Amino acid sequence: MNSIPNDVTVQIFSGGFLREITTFEEVKKKLSSILPRLPISKVIMGWSPDKALYEKTASLLAKHNIGFYLWFPVFSETGVCAELSALADYQGRQTGSRDEQSDEDFTFCCPNNKHNIEKILAIFDQQFASIPFTGVFLDKIRYPSSANTGVLGNGFRSTCSCFCPECLAFYEKENIDVDRLKTALARPAALPFGISAYQGNGIYIFDDPVIYDFFKIKARILYKSLEYICTYFRGKGLAIGFDVFAPFLSAFVGQDLPVLSRLCDFIKPMMYRATNAPAGIPFEAEALLQEAGTPDRAGFFKALGINSERKPFDKDFAATDLQNFCSASACPVYAGIEINRKKDIAEIYPDYIEESIKAYSNTGIQGYALSWNLLDAPEENIAKAAGIM
Repeated sequence: MNSIPNDVTVQIFSGGFLREITTFEEVKKKLSSILPRLPISKVIMGWSPDKALYEKTASLLAKHNIGFYLWFPVFSETGVCAELSALADYQGRQTGSRDEQSDEDFTFCCPNNKHNIEKILAIFDQQFASIPFTGVFLDKIRYPSSANTGVLGNGFRSTCSCFCPECLAFYEKENIDVDRLKTALARPAALPFGISAYQGNGIYIFDDPVIYDFFKIKARILYKSLEYICTYFRGKGLAIGFDVFAPFLSAFVGQDLPVLSRLCDFIKPMMYRATNAPAGIPFEAEALLQEAGTPDRAGFFKALGINSERKPFDKDFAATDLQNFCSASACPVYAGIEINRKKDIAEIYPDYIEESIKAYSNTGIQGYALSWNLLDAPEENIAKAAGIM
């Protein structure tokens, strides 16, 4: 029988920067119900700017010796609080906002722009610095994924960013042939970007090596910026957690997970096998195929070793992908699994929770991050997780 790691982190979404969707009374009621039943070491909550909500929650969790982390989006969402420099794709087209009603915006700014970073850190200083958090949980630490392409309009290709002046200067410094790169990004291919093999931990072999160089440079830019951001938060005495994509999707958003794991105290790959929304594995995989205009869908899944007929998403592939990352990670890894339920978006039931917990139990993880909003988790889902752990 599998040994189930019994270190649990939970996430609470309090609303976006513009709209709070919960109260302390609701948070307290939910936490009071689950704290006696689950071995919770950390609570992550954000990111609506209500100081009283966080201060009261911090006081409650301190009595139980539980870490309290601010859920803080970095390169997306923050654009509603400050004017940030946009991304540009390889044809020079800039990002726009999503044309939908949502508590999340998913409009990304360029992570290579120093002014963007300073403005983002100023948002933390203005809104959250006085609250007694244990740490920060940094989300949206990436470039936009293919899931953004369908809603940004103007033919913008999300994964083919960024080509703003700051990024073009960086590519030149790194001796990247930009003209050759643009040609390669525009070239039709049977598999996304001309993938020929997947080696694990987000490492792909491409038919044209310039594509590999492009994604590696994006990862270096992201690391450089996050190193600066983490130094800022370390200076405030805060621990740091990272929210990241599943390993096989991470390269396309600029995340080199083993390298990023050197910057944080724990890292949470979003191993969401049943989420039909951004960060959900099946949703992002299909979006990647659509953005790239890939004619050989079956060939893509075959090249990666994914059984595309399995619903929810292939748990054996996901577990192997996670295990490979755990072996390379410099910090503890928490498997992010869904516990909330949202109609048509996250149809999560107890059998799925049990399957996911058991599938990831022997991968080398430290524990589980029950995501992405505890307040939307039905009692039957919580009871199933508690019964297993």
